[in-house]
Amino acid sequence: MKHILTGLALALVFFTVTPKAHSQDEVSGSQSIITVAVPTGGFSCGRASYPEYCYGVPALGGTFWLDVYYNAYPSPNGFIAFNNVADFGQAIITAASFTLNAKNQIATLHVVFNGTTNDGDKDAYAGTGDFSFSYVYMRGGGGKGGGYPGYVQLMQSGTLTITYN
Repeated sequence: MKHILTGLALALVFFTVTPKAHSQDEVSGSQSIITVAVPTGGFSCGRASYPEYCYGVPALGGTFWLDVYYNAYPSPNGFIAFNNVADFGQAIITAASFTLNAKNQIATLHVVFNGTTNDGDKDAYAGTGDFSFSYVYMRGGGGKGGGYPGYVQLMQSGTLTITYN
C-alpha cells in the first residue's frame, strides 16, 4: 500500500509540474496604440544626452526604457525595454529619424522597432514610436566646485503603435 501511495504522489507531482505548451493568444495583425502617460510639464528623462535615453517612462500600467543611437553608423539603432506594458518584451530599434529645435536638441523622434512577447509564446510584434521633447536649463552646479548641469530633457508626448505579426 505504501508503494501505491508513493506512486500516486509521484504521478500527481509529474502531471502538475509538466510544462504546458503555449498557444498564441495575440491575433496576428491586431494593433495596440499606447499613449505615454506624460504628467503636466512633461516626463523628465534627466540630463539631455546622446544616446537618447529615457528610463521609467509611464505607459499602460507599466513603464518602458527608451535608448536610441539616432546618429549611429551605418544606421540608427537601440532598444525599448518594456516593463509590465501588456505582454511586450524588449524591442530592437531598427530605424530612427528626428528633428531638431533652434538649439540643435532633439525636438521630435520617430523610431521603428520589432520584438517578441514575454508571456511565454514568443509571438512577434513590430511597431513605431513617435515622441516629442522640450528642455529646461538647470543652473548651479552638481557637487563640489559646481559644474555645468546643462539642460534637462522632458518628454512632452509619446505614442507607440504596435502590430502583432
